Amino acid sequence: MWRRRLLAWEEESVRECSVLLHNIVWQDTVYDSWRWLLDPVHGYSVRGAYRHISSSGDLVDRTLVGDVWQKQIPSKVSILVWRLFRNRIPSKVSIRVISLFDTACSAGCELPESALHLFILCNVAGELWYQSTELVRHVFCAFW
Repeated sequence: MWRRRLLAWEEESVRECSVLLHNIVWQDTVYDSWRWLLDPVHGYSVRGAYRHISSSGDLVDRTLVGDVWQKQIPSKVSILVWRLFRNRIPSKVSIRVISLFDTACSAGCELPESALHLFILCNVAGELWYQSTELVRHVFCAFW
């Protein structure tokens, strides 16, 4: 019995849940609990999840990864840098949505568009990064 009438999508979710639970046998004498497979003894922790995420994938300099997660750095900046270190920045090369023959940099330099290229190697993007920092510096200095 529901407190209110369910919407169509909610009714569909209830049906899906019922199908999933159809073959489950409830036993009052058996202790039931959630178990974190990465650490079944101590259970889930953010620290454990972070260790798992940061230890999987491409190898990066651990001193750089440690510096990313500082209190003084805004979280959106930390996430961007972490994604950059892990090559998780969407680019033509990484997401492969565009044809494999069209991986050239959107800035027009004709090299393959990867995260490394966009943030480090591309002269056009590098000039944009430089100009944006100069703009911020001029605006900041104008207030002082």
